[in-house]
Amino acid sequence: MKSPQVRYVTDEAQAPLRFSVCTLVASEAKYRRLLASFARLGFDETNTEFLAIDNREENSFDGYRALRVVFPQCRGEYILYTHDDIELVDQGAGDLLAILRDLEARDPNWTLAGNAGWTTDKPERLVLHLVDPHGDRRDAAGPVRVGGLDENFLILRRSHMVFPSLDLSGFHLFATDLCEQSRFAGGSAWVIPFYLRHHSGGSPSPAVEESCEAFTRKYGALAPRTLVRSPAITLYVGTKGRWLKLWHGTCTQLRTAAGKLRKGAAFFLEHAAGEIGGRNETSSLRG
Repeated sequence: MKSPQVRYVTDEAQAPLRFSVCTLVASEAKYRRLLASFARLGFDETNTEFLAIDNREENSFDGYRALRVVFPQCRGEYILYTHDDIELVDQGAGDLLAILRDLEARDPNWTLAGNAGWTTDKPERLVLHLVDPHGDRRDAAGPVRVGGLDENFLILRRSHMVFPSLDLSGFHLFATDLCEQSRFAGGSAWVIPFYLRHHSGGSPSPAVEESCEAFTRKYGALAPRTLVRSPAITLYVGTKGRWLKLWHGTCTQLRTAAGKLRKGAAFFLEHAAGEIGGRNETSSLRG
């Protein structure tokens, strides 16, 4: 029988391109405007591939499923995941690469970046680098760490990829879901100073409320357990876990001490009974 061919993996594969621009396309006209702005600002065949996720006839892909489907087809070091209604303004491929290299120097474990998000610091603040129907803002000179990002423009690292939840769907909150998945993986999310135009200001709909309900239900059920068991060890997680570990330790010590007392008492009673029996036997002989 012929032996199977084996390819040994000795290092991380290098991406052949710098960027993969993956876009959820519902409108051909909007997508052509996006492509023109990218081409004008240095995204070309030498450094970028463009992948259109086809929703032109119907919503075949939602925000969650689209990323899972497109990622295996990406050849870029950085995966840009965008709406079709964005447009670059005055920053291009060279600017974005410099910003991302700076971010890697600040935090080698970053996994997500975008142009709009809420910080986790106190007080919390919304950081934006975009112009849209609500206004025009460039809020920070450098990267700002955040806990949630907007969906219009996301950047993911091929080498530090995180995936959206399998049990959520729709077109809302998938960026924030990715931020949570990144946090669980030990990564981080950032708003970077990469400015663009978003032609949509968003609008409320029942789908938003449905997404919010599903999101809060999922992550509410993911509260950390205080007691986690592997086959080899028991783990006590968080403050409650530490108190539980102390309680279990105290109970173990008390059980050990009680066992020693029982053994001591049994030993004492056994020897005391022997001594009493010996004295009675001696008294009988004397009588």
